[in-house]
Amino acid sequence: MISLDLSKYLAVWGCVVLFTGCNSNMLMYPPIYQQPIIKADPQYKYASSFKWVQTQSLISQSSQWWELYQDDKLNFLIQQLNAENLTLKQAEARYRHASALFNVQRTARLPTLGVEAAANRNGRKNNESNHQSSAQFSTGLQASWIPDLWGRVTKAIQGQQASVDASQADLAAIKLNQQLMAAQSYWNIRLLDLQLNVLKQTKQSYVRSLQILKNQYQAGMIARADVIQAETQLKQVEIQHIEQQRERNLQENILAVLLGQTVTQFQLSKQTAQFHLPEIPVQLPSHLLIQRPDVIRAERELAATHAQLGLAQTAWLPDVSIGVNGSLNNNIFLELFQSPNYLWSIGLGTVATVFDGGKRKAEINQAQANYEEKLATYKQAILTGWKEVEDGLMQSTSLKQQATEQAQLLNLANENERVVTQRYNAGLISYLEVVTAQNLRLQAEQDRLKLQQRQMINSMQLIAALGTGWNQDEYWENNLNKIDNSSHY
Repeated sequence: MISLDLSKYLAVWGCVVLFTGCNSNMLMYPPIYQQPIIKADPQYKYASSFKWVQTQSLISQSSQWWELYQDDKLNFLIQQLNAENLTLKQAEARYRHASALFNVQRTARLPTLGVEAAANRNGRKNNESNHQSSAQFSTGLQASWIPDLWGRVTKAIQGQQASVDASQADLAAIKLNQQLMAAQSYWNIRLLDLQLNVLKQTKQSYVRSLQILKNQYQAGMIARADVIQAETQLKQVEIQHIEQQRERNLQENILAVLLGQTVTQFQLSKQTAQFHLPEIPVQLPSHLLIQRPDVIRAERELAATHAQLGLAQTAWLPDVSIGVNGSLNNNIFLELFQSPNYLWSIGLGTVATVFDGGKRKAEINQAQANYEEKLATYKQAILTGWKEVEDGLMQSTSLKQQATEQAQLLNLANENERVVTQRYNAGLISYLEVVTAQNLRLQAEQDRLKLQQRQMINSMQLIAALGTGWNQDEYWENNLNKIDNSSHY
């Protein structure tokens, strides 16, 4: 049987709930978050020329994706980047900060306990010979607890957990981005090394030709115009060499910063490099969503915003707290804990806002707008991911076709240079035609190298677009039922 005092407490508390809910939507518990259903097309538009493999095949390679290019120096540089990159360290610090906030949020479930102690001494003097003094000792224990009657604490913890997941996904996205930038700079340098080597060999050939032409001119066998043409051609190659060397230095500076080093500390020595294009397995769009860190981040931010919306919708509910206090008092410290003189109290507190001039409604509208923004951001991340994969697939096929044609063009340019040189030596044509043929051959060779480099860059971008670098399999295995291959989001 409920006592009269307890009945009074319950009646007062019921009135508080009634008054605070008069101008609200009367939502008693925060809504449960449901990940939006996503439409996944059965096949990429430009994937007809690629083979399809199981998802786990790529995931198993995702954490070390750069090893697909079979370059020991690149492997070493990426490992160094993972340890020393300052942008990555900033992202790691933000993740630790989010994790700490989550641990703080979890403490809201638990009661708080406090201990206090005090010692006071008082005195009074009646006359010159009469002194009176007394000492007072006290100690107390306080405990309070806010029960999660409406599920708001749980919702806040879930929201903070989503924020931690979003921070972890952001860390993965930044890590992949920094690795991709370093790999691109590395292959740019290797391309420039090959181009510089071609220009060096070409320059040596042109110097020999120029010396032969000068000797022929001094012997009166050719005109001065042929010598001028050869000198002009040599000067153009020297200028190109200066430009390529400057670009290489700039790329090396970029790579130094990505590795967390100063420009003075870092130097990448020249070496012969081969462009090894890995065969990239293409996955279903639904699996793309599982792996891309930017999509995971957008979805987790959406979940965190949904938690904020739920908290705003239940803000009208009163806060209920339970408090317990106990204290001991005595004039003699040694008898403090034996004394029967103690005080205690226990109470139930309720705090609620009856009228706020529409503030809660405005906060709900604000949270709802924020949620809709995050929802659109999530969908946009999905569309962007699909586009980037389609771009990579399309360019991969197109660049492969172009590389075949470019190889044939280079063969034709070499043959043309050989024939034109023979005709010039036979005195049938001027040296201008030789210069033109040599320039065509040099341009074709440089274009072939640039095309190989574009294929390397595109392959890395395609790997990133497929979502490599993110390997939180356990989390997404529990959420695969949220992804549908036929329904629109």
